[in-house]
Amino acid sequence: MDDWVNIFRSYLNSGVFIVNNGINIGTFKKAASEQTLELIHVDLKKVTGKADLLKKVAHALYFPEYFGMNWDALEDCLTDMSWRPADGYVLLLTGIHSFAGHSPADMKILRKILDSSANYWKQKKVPFYIVISES
Repeated sequence: MDDWVNIFRSYLNSGVFIVNNGINIGTFKKAASEQTLELIHVDLKKVTGKADLLKKVAHALYFPEYFGMNWDALEDCLTDMSWRPADGYVLLLTGIHSFAGHSPADMKILRKILDSSANYWKQKKVPFYIVISES
């Protein structure tokens, strides 16, 4: 999937995208920048469990101090973002294969939260894209 410019053009395309063949980061950043979207990259290569995943995401997104380090708090923060105002958001999660392999049940929960968050923003007419990449 290399047509990020067209995908990022409309909030109606907001959602979760799985990329199995890697991403050209330069092209990806340029596409997000052209649409004035805030790009947040979270490298999950060494993450194997829920606590580490939540810590990495919270750090990358500058979650507020009240973030509760649990699934409900993750969804609450992903559907708020008031501390990080932007025209729209692109959350790039790379290297997720380790987490998915070690914690398949948690991966299912994460995926539901990501889908729910993207749908929330779509209803608000705010672009919100989550891209999950193996590399």
